[in-house]
Amino acid sequence: MSMKLKKEVETLFQPVLGRRAWGAKAGWGSFVTIEFGERHLQQHHYHGDWHLWLYQCDWTLNSETHEMTNSESKKGLIQTAIDNLNQLELLGLSFDAERMATEFLFQGNLRLRCQPYPNAKPDEQCWMLFMPDKQVASLTTQGLRYEAVGDTPEKTLTSR
Repeated sequence: MSMKLKKEVETLFQPVLGRRAWGAKAGWGSFVTIEFGERHLQQHHYHGDWHLWLYQCDWTLNSETHEMTNSESKKGLIQTAIDNLNQLELLGLSFDAERMATEFLFQGNLRLRCQPYPNAKPDEQCWMLFMPDKQVASLTTQGLRYEAVGDTPEKTLTSR
C-alpha cells in the first residue's frame, strides 16, 4: 500500500506544481492555508482553484539553513514566516508513506513539511486539498479520502 499511496499523493499534486502560492496565511490554532491558481470569490472569501489546508498535523517551514517556524510557534511568527510562501512557485512534492509525511518544495528552497500528530485518530485530516472539480482530497493515517466540496472549504469542514 505504501508505494501505491506515495504515487497517488504525488500524482494528486501534479496539476499544482509550477503554480505560484498566494493568500498563504495562518488560521485558527496552527492551521495554515495556501491558495494556488485563479482567484474565485466564494461566500465573501477568495480561494484559489486549489486550496491547501494544513489541518490536524505537525508542520515545519524550513529555509536552506534553518527552521523558520513550526506548528508550535507563536501566531505572529507563524504568519510572518508563512507570508514568505506568497508568490513562490510550488516546485515539487515528496511523500513518505511510512511516516505519512508530505514535503512541499517552494522556490528559494523553502520546504513545508507536515505529518499527522503522533496520536492522530484514524479519521483526522493531516491536510486537505480542495480542487477545481469540487472534490476535496484528505490525508489521514489511513490514506487518502475523497469527497464532494460544500460551497466553501469552511462549509465542507463544518458539514461533517
